[in-house]
Amino acid sequence: MFESFKNKWKIRVIETGKFKLDGGAMMGSVPKVLWNKTNPSDELNRIDLSMRCLLLDNGKDVILIETGIGNKNNKKFNDMFCIEQSSFPLKDELNKLDYKLEDITHVILTHLHFDHVGGATIKYENKIIPTFPNAKYIISKSNWDAAINPNPKDRASYLSDNFLPIKENNQLHLVDDNQYLFEDIQTISVYGHTTGQQLIKLNHDNDSLVFCADLIPLKSHLKIPWIMGYDLNAMKTIDEKTLFLNEAAKKNWILFFYHDPKCIAVQIKKSIKYFEVTRELSIND
Repeated sequence: MFESFKNKWKIRVIETGKFKLDGGAMMGSVPKVLWNKTNPSDELNRIDLSMRCLLLDNGKDVILIETGIGNKNNKKFNDMFCIEQSSFPLKDELNKLDYKLEDITHVILTHLHFDHVGGATIKYENKIIPTFPNAKYIISKSNWDAAINPNPKDRASYLSDNFLPIKENNQLHLVDDNQYLFEDIQTISVYGHTTGQQLIKLNHDNDSLVFCADLIPLKSHLKIPWIMGYDLNAMKTIDEKTLFLNEAAKKNWILFFYHDPKCIAVQIKKSIKYFEVTRELSIND
């Protein structure tokens, strides 16, 4: 599915592990009798979720989008979210692809919720330090401000050990909304899920790949009414998804899913009621 980018970009999928969240919270007002068909829950009503990062390499810049949940969490935290991963998932997965932590030049974070940014820092000799010593960490100014001064609804999702050490080590790079970060990479800012989330869009010739983050966390969320209970503003998410998916269908964008446990990416077309998948890349392909 990523063939059209290969002349300029080496694209690698990084599976950092899995965890679980409440299915009702992930699907909002959608009845369980519907969402349980596509995302079956366990006995505690939790559904499987991935933490799938993306590595982009153009021969000069080695860019990691998102960092997983990290390995700083205690046993109670790991048990609560049923985290399944290796002891150092980013290092292990990068090594499989012949990369080292030191090779990463840029880390782009869509937003600073713990399941997306936890791997950005590690515990080393009783200190919390950035995982990637040579990287510039890119985050939107608006989401950084939201993380520093969180509102009551998503306060528990912003854990300061995951991001404050980045600033303390002078590796933080804040950007405005809707910016070009590189010649081929731009951000699409959305506010329904949390303040200043930035989707990441890779453009090459006439093709585009979009890291959908938590605007569309699962393939199931391609249906417009299917939105998370975690979102700050449900109606804003619906408006943002509608605009985004209409453009994605019209321009045949590749949509990359961070949280779907089985589906990596899709292309879509607009049908009478919903958006229909025309091409799909799964973990078994």
